[in-house]
Amino acid sequence: MADIAFEKDLSVTETGIEGLKVVELAVHGDSRGWFKENWQRAKMCALGIPDLRVVQNNVSYNDSRGVTRGIHAEPWDKFISVARGSVFGAWVDLREGSATYGKVYTTVLDPSKAIYVPRGVGNSFQALEDGTAYTYLVDAHWSLELKKTYTFVNLADPELDIQWPIPLNLATVSEADLNHPYLKDVVPMAPKRTLVTGCNGQLGRAVRALAEERGVAKDFDFCDIDTFDMSDPDAYVQYDWSLYGTV
Repeated sequence: MADIAFEKDLSVTETGIEGLKVVELAVHGDSRGWFKENWQRAKMCALGIPDLRVVQNNVSYNDSRGVTRGIHAEPWDKFISVARGSVFGAWVDLREGSATYGKVYTTVLDPSKAIYVPRGVGNSFQALEDGTAYTYLVDAHWSLELKKTYTFVNLADPELDIQWPIPLNLATVSEADLNHPYLKDVVPMAPKRTLVTGCNGQLGRAVRALAEERGVAKDFDFCDIDTFDMSDPDAYVQYDWSLYGTV
Protein backbone atom coordinates (compact mmCIF):
# COMPACT_ATOMS: atom_id res chain seq x y z
CA MET A 1 0.00 0.00 0.00
CA ALA A 2 1.26 3.48 -0.88
CA ASP A 3 2.79 5.53 1.89
CA ILE A 4 0.31 8.08 3.23
CA ALA A 5 1.52 11.56 4.16
CA PHE A 6 0.36 12.00 7.75
CA GLU A 7 -0.28 15.22 9.69
CA LYS A 8 -0.54 17.58 6.72
CA ASP A 9 -2.45 20.81 7.17
CA LEU A 10 -5.81 20.95 5.43
CA SER A 11 -5.28 23.05 2.29
CA VAL A 12 -6.78 23.71 -1.14
CA THR A 13 -4.90 24.38 -4.39
CA GLU A 14 -6.06 25.37 -7.86
CA THR A 15 -5.46 23.20 -10.92
CA GLY A 16 -5.71 25.53 -13.92
CA ILE A 17 -9.23 24.25 -14.68
CA GLU A 18 -11.82 26.61 -13.23
CA GLY A 19 -13.53 25.09 -10.21
CA LEU A 20 -11.38 21.95 -10.10
CA LYS A 21 -9.62 22.05 -6.72
CA VAL A 22 -7.18 19.68 -5.02
CA VAL A 23 -7.67 19.19 -1.28
CA GLU A 24 -4.79 18.09 0.94
CA LEU A 25 -6.34 16.27 3.90
CA ALA A 26 -5.08 16.01 7.46
CA VAL A 27 -4.65 12.27 8.12
CA HIS A 28 -3.68 11.15 11.63
CA GLY A 29 -1.88 7.81 11.88
CA ASP A 30 -0.66 5.53 14.65
CA SER A 31 -0.03 1.84 15.28
CA ARG A 32 -3.72 1.04 14.77
CA GLY A 33 -4.03 2.67 11.35
CA TRP A 34 -5.27 6.16 10.55
CA PHE A 35 -8.19 8.59 10.84
CA LYS A 36 -9.21 11.61 8.77
CA GLU A 37 -12.03 14.10 8.41
CA ASN A 38 -12.84 13.23 4.82
CA TRP A 39 -15.44 15.99 4.34
CA GLN A 40 -15.60 18.91 6.74
CA ARG A 41 -18.01 21.46 5.38
CA ALA A 42 -17.12 24.50 7.50
CA LYS A 43 -13.34 24.17 7.18
CA MET A 44 -13.38 23.34 3.48
CA CYS A 45 -15.82 26.09 2.51
CA ALA A 46 -13.62 28.57 4.39
CA LEU A 47 -10.75 27.49 2.11
CA GLY A 48 -12.74 28.03 -1.08
CA ILE A 49 -14.47 24.71 -1.71
CA PRO A 50 -18.08 25.35 -2.80
CA ASP A 51 -20.78 24.40 -0.32
CA LEU A 52 -21.55 20.94 -1.66
CA ARG A 53 -25.07 19.95 -0.64
CA VAL A 54 -24.46 16.22 -0.46
CA VAL A 55 -27.40 13.93 -1.28
CA GLN A 56 -25.60 10.72 -2.28
CA ASN A 57 -22.34 8.92 -1.49
CA ASN A 58 -20.94 6.40 -3.99
CA VAL A 59 -18.08 3.91 -3.59
CA SER A 60 -16.19 2.26 -6.44
CA TYR A 61 -14.23 -0.82 -5.32
CA ASN A 62 -11.47 -1.76 -7.75
CA ASP A 63 -10.33 -5.32 -7.33
CA SER A 64 -6.99 -5.14 -9.09
CA ARG A 65 -4.25 -2.73 -10.07
CA GLY A 66 -4.90 -1.31 -13.53
CA VAL A 67 -8.68 -1.01 -13.39
CA THR A 68 -9.40 2.17 -15.36
CA ARG A 69 -12.68 4.07 -15.60
CA GLY A 70 -13.78 7.16 -17.54
CA ILE A 71 -13.78 9.70 -18.96
CA HIS A 72 -17.25 10.78 -17.78
CA ALA A 73 -18.55 14.33 -17.27
CA GLU A 74 -21.67 14.27 -15.14
CA PRO A 75 -24.35 16.91 -14.40
CA TRP A 76 -23.43 17.40 -10.74
CA ASP A 77 -20.59 18.59 -8.53
CA LYS A 78 -18.64 15.97 -6.60
CA PHE A 79 -15.97 15.52 -3.97
CA ILE A 80 -13.69 12.56 -4.70
CA SER A 81 -11.43 10.81 -2.23
CA VAL A 82 -9.77 7.45 -1.62
CA ALA A 83 -10.49 5.25 1.39
CA ARG A 84 -7.95 2.55 0.53
CA GLY A 85 -5.14 2.29 -2.01
CA SER A 86 -4.37 5.00 -4.56
CA VAL A 87 -5.39 6.13 -8.03
CA PHE A 88 -3.95 8.11 -10.90
CA GLY A 89 -6.70 10.58 -11.76
CA ALA A 90 -7.22 12.55 -14.97
CA TRP A 91 -9.76 15.34 -15.44
CA VAL A 92 -10.79 17.10 -18.65
CA ASP A 93 -12.85 20.28 -18.97
CA LEU A 94 -15.84 19.37 -21.17
CA ARG A 95 -18.05 22.38 -20.37
CA GLU A 96 -19.60 24.27 -23.24
CA GLY A 97 -18.11 27.77 -23.50
CA SER A 98 -15.39 27.19 -20.89
CA ALA A 99 -12.13 29.11 -21.37
CA THR A 100 -10.25 25.90 -20.49
CA TYR A 101 -12.30 23.51 -22.63
CA GLY A 102 -10.21 20.41 -23.42
CA LYS A 103 -7.59 21.18 -20.76
CA VAL A 104 -6.32 18.15 -18.81
CA TYR A 105 -5.20 17.93 -15.19
CA THR A 106 -3.68 14.79 -13.63
CA THR A 107 -2.55 13.83 -10.15
CA VAL A 108 -2.35 10.84 -7.81
CA LEU A 109 -5.00 10.57 -5.09
CA ASP A 110 -4.54 8.56 -1.90
CA PRO A 111 -6.25 8.83 1.50
CA SER A 112 -4.42 12.12 2.13
CA LYS A 113 -5.43 13.88 -1.11
CA ALA A 114 -8.92 14.53 -2.50
CA ILE A 115 -10.35 16.63 -5.31
CA TYR A 116 -13.45 18.75 -5.88
CA VAL A 117 -14.84 18.30 -9.41
CA PRO A 118 -17.40 20.77 -10.77
CA ARG A 119 -20.29 19.83 -13.03
CA GLY A 120 -19.19 19.16 -16.61
CA VAL A 121 -15.53 18.38 -15.91
CA GLY A 122 -14.79 14.87 -17.14
CA ASN A 123 -13.49 12.46 -14.54
CA SER A 124 -11.37 9.31 -14.88
CA PHE A 125 -9.01 7.24 -12.79
CA GLN A 126 -6.72 4.22 -12.83
CA ALA A 127 -6.27 2.07 -9.72
CA LEU A 128 -2.60 1.86 -8.76
CA GLU A 129 -3.11 -0.87 -6.16
CA ASP A 130 -5.21 -3.98 -5.70
CA GLY A 131 -8.30 -3.39 -3.59
CA THR A 132 -8.51 0.36 -4.13
CA ALA A 133 -11.67 1.94 -2.70
CA TYR A 134 -12.62 5.20 -4.42
CA THR A 135 -15.47 7.22 -2.97
CA TYR A 136 -17.33 10.36 -4.00
CA LEU A 137 -20.00 12.66 -2.63
CA VAL A 138 -22.44 14.24 -5.10
CA ASP A 139 -25.08 16.97 -4.93
CA ALA A 140 -27.73 15.23 -7.07
CA HIS A 141 -29.35 11.82 -6.99
CA TRP A 142 -28.43 9.47 -9.82
CA SER A 143 -31.26 8.82 -12.26
CA LEU A 144 -31.62 7.25 -15.67
CA GLU A 145 -32.91 10.59 -16.95
CA LEU A 146 -29.81 12.43 -15.73
CA LYS A 147 -27.53 9.75 -17.19
CA LYS A 148 -28.79 10.80 -20.62
CA THR A 149 -27.10 14.18 -20.08
CA TYR A 150 -23.60 12.77 -19.41
CA THR A 151 -20.74 13.75 -21.70
CA PHE A 152 -17.92 11.32 -22.49
CA VAL A 153 -14.44 11.46 -24.03
CA ASN A 154 -12.01 8.65 -24.84
CA LEU A 155 -9.32 7.65 -22.36
CA ALA A 156 -6.87 7.11 -25.23
CA ASP A 157 -7.51 10.33 -27.16
CA PRO A 158 -4.06 11.42 -28.46
CA GLU A 159 -5.14 15.06 -28.29
CA LEU A 160 -5.55 14.72 -24.52
CA ASP A 161 -2.21 12.85 -24.26
CA ILE A 162 -2.90 11.39 -20.82
CA GLN A 163 0.14 9.46 -19.61
CA TRP A 164 -1.50 6.49 -17.92
CA PRO A 165 0.95 4.74 -15.54
CA ILE A 166 -0.34 1.36 -16.74
CA PRO A 167 -0.75 1.36 -20.54
CA LEU A 168 -4.40 1.05 -21.51
CA ASN A 169 -3.75 -2.11 -23.52
CA LEU A 170 -2.63 -3.75 -20.24
CA ALA A 171 -5.38 -2.18 -18.11
CA THR A 172 -8.87 -3.44 -17.27
CA VAL A 173 -11.30 -1.15 -19.09
CA SER A 174 -14.99 -1.61 -19.89
CA GLU A 175 -16.10 -1.93 -23.50
CA ALA A 176 -18.17 1.23 -23.12
CA ASP A 177 -15.19 3.29 -21.94
CA LEU A 178 -13.04 2.00 -24.80
CA ASN A 179 -15.53 3.35 -27.32
CA HIS A 180 -16.20 6.90 -26.15
CA PRO A 181 -15.64 9.64 -28.78
CA TYR A 182 -12.47 11.65 -29.20
CA LEU A 183 -12.50 15.29 -28.10
CA LYS A 184 -13.09 16.58 -31.63
CA ASP A 185 -16.41 14.70 -31.72
CA VAL A 186 -17.57 15.38 -28.16
CA VAL A 187 -20.82 17.21 -27.52
CA PRO A 188 -19.85 19.59 -24.66
CA MET A 189 -21.94 19.66 -21.52
CA ALA A 190 -24.31 22.60 -21.67
CA PRO A 191 -24.81 24.86 -18.65
CA LYS A 192 -27.70 24.18 -16.30
CA ARG A 193 -31.00 25.15 -17.87
CA THR A 194 -33.14 28.20 -17.14
CA LEU A 195 -36.88 27.83 -16.55
CA VAL A 196 -38.94 30.91 -17.40
CA THR A 197 -42.38 30.96 -15.78
CA GLY A 198 -45.13 33.25 -16.99
CA CYS A 199 -43.69 33.04 -20.48
CA ASN A 200 -46.72 34.71 -22.08
CA GLY A 201 -46.51 37.78 -19.89
CA GLN A 202 -44.65 40.95 -20.87
CA LEU A 203 -41.45 39.98 -19.05
CA GLY A 204 -41.60 36.35 -20.16
CA ARG A 205 -41.97 37.33 -23.82
CA ALA A 206 -39.06 39.76 -23.50
CA VAL A 207 -36.83 37.07 -21.96
CA ARG A 208 -37.70 34.62 -24.75
CA ALA A 209 -36.96 37.23 -27.42
CA LEU A 210 -33.60 38.09 -25.84
CA ALA A 211 -32.64 34.40 -25.50
CA GLU A 212 -33.49 33.82 -29.16
CA GLU A 213 -31.61 36.95 -30.24
CA ARG A 214 -28.48 35.78 -28.40
CA GLY A 215 -28.73 32.20 -29.64
CA VAL A 216 -29.15 30.62 -26.19
CA ALA A 217 -32.84 29.70 -26.32
CA LYS A 218 -31.89 26.01 -26.48
CA ASP A 219 -30.80 26.32 -22.82
CA PHE A 220 -34.20 27.71 -21.74
CA ASP A 221 -37.55 26.12 -20.99
CA PHE A 222 -40.70 28.24 -21.02
CA CYS A 223 -43.98 27.62 -19.23
CA ASP A 224 -47.14 29.47 -18.26
CA ILE A 225 -49.89 28.86 -15.73
CA ASP A 226 -51.67 26.45 -18.06
CA THR A 227 -48.64 24.10 -18.02
CA PHE A 228 -47.16 24.91 -14.60
CA ASP A 229 -49.38 26.34 -11.90
CA MET A 230 -46.97 27.38 -9.15
CA SER A 231 -49.79 27.38 -6.59
CA ASP A 232 -50.37 23.64 -7.13
CA PRO A 233 -47.93 21.49 -5.08
CA ASP A 234 -48.51 18.53 -7.40
CA ALA A 235 -47.30 20.53 -10.42
CA TYR A 236 -43.68 20.51 -9.24
CA VAL A 237 -43.13 16.79 -9.79
CA GLN A 238 -43.18 17.21 -13.58
CA TYR A 239 -39.74 18.86 -13.48
CA ASP A 240 -36.34 17.43 -12.62
CA TRP A 241 -35.14 20.47 -10.70
CA SER A 242 -31.51 19.30 -10.68
CA LEU A 243 -31.37 20.26 -14.38
CA TYR A 244 -32.04 23.93 -13.61
CA GLY A 245 -29.71 26.60 -12.33
CA THR A 246 -32.13 29.52 -12.65
CA VAL A 247 -35.91 29.88 -12.38
